[in-house]
Amino acid sequence: MRLSPSSSANLARRSSHGGALPHAKYGVDLAKVPDTYIEPFTAYRAWNWSAEGITSLNGVLWTPRQAFEANCHYAADLCSMRAAAIGSVAAEFWESKSHQVPEPGCTCGMYAGINMQHMIDIGYIQRGIHGEVSIWGRLYRHALGWRAQYAYPKFFVVPANMVPFRFDEAQERLKALVEFDVDIYLQPEREVRVGQEKIPLWIKDYGYSQQGISFLIEKRQKWYSGEKVVHTLAVGDRVAVFGGANGGGIGVVREINGDEMYYTMFSLNVVFRKKVKDVEWNERNWRWETTGLGMMRKLALGGDRCRS
Repeated sequence: MRLSPSSSANLARRSSHGGALPHAKYGVDLAKVPDTYIEPFTAYRAWNWSAEGITSLNGVLWTPRQAFEANCHYAADLCSMRAAAIGSVAAEFWESKSHQVPEPGCTCGMYAGINMQHMIDIGYIQRGIHGEVSIWGRLYRHALGWRAQYAYPKFFVVPANMVPFRFDEAQERLKALVEFDVDIYLQPEREVRVGQEKIPLWIKDYGYSQQGISFLIEKRQKWYSGEKVVHTLAVGDRVAVFGGANGGGIGVVREINGDEMYYTMFSLNVVFRKKVKDVEWNERNWRWETTGLGMMRKLALGGDRCRS
């Protein structure tokens, strides 16, 4: 995938959300899928993970032990327009624009992929921690999988290089996940794939797993023993980005062209460019880090303001 200015138009065409729905490719018969689910069923998604907890990729916070309910970000605007309307005709017009979530004519809803392979194929699984999610209520199918009314995590998979180096820091960060009272696994490999080993780290009704703790201890012992590795930034690497209007986040490297790298964060159609030399490997945190978002370029792929 090339994200440099000379090829961004091609990316926009390849990444268009239109066209045939992909569900059949992943074993889903849409003829058997109703518009509303009372009983939850399983989908797959990714989350941002920070000391404050987990959020959707657009920054919406998820609350432990509480179902995530999607809202439309345009609801407040519509309410303001109704309040400011002069005359009954105008008021009725803006009232007619109100809708339930999700709505086919809007982009609102809790977004989830069809399954793990689908999330890998569309490039979203690399954006943070990931795992299965239960979704229910109103349901709308679209090119990126599902938009749902309600959701709650079933389990989390945490890439091992996202766990802080110090155990006190790691435990503090993991508290945010433990609060959800669902199983937590480590992903030992950098690249995610279906069927790869998942190491249990924290198991519901049991607590921390000795297998997961031992894995983290072993990684730290290798670091202390002097087994240093020369790290080279590569396409697909995650980068912790500090600063910016949204407080930073985790970016994914999409292209390296000479001494410049191109990465995405919150949306596939917003590409950031930085000098490779400004991205440094933090040995203690086992991750790439940089300060400042860099230059931004927005591709014409359609808005995602209402995504959760």
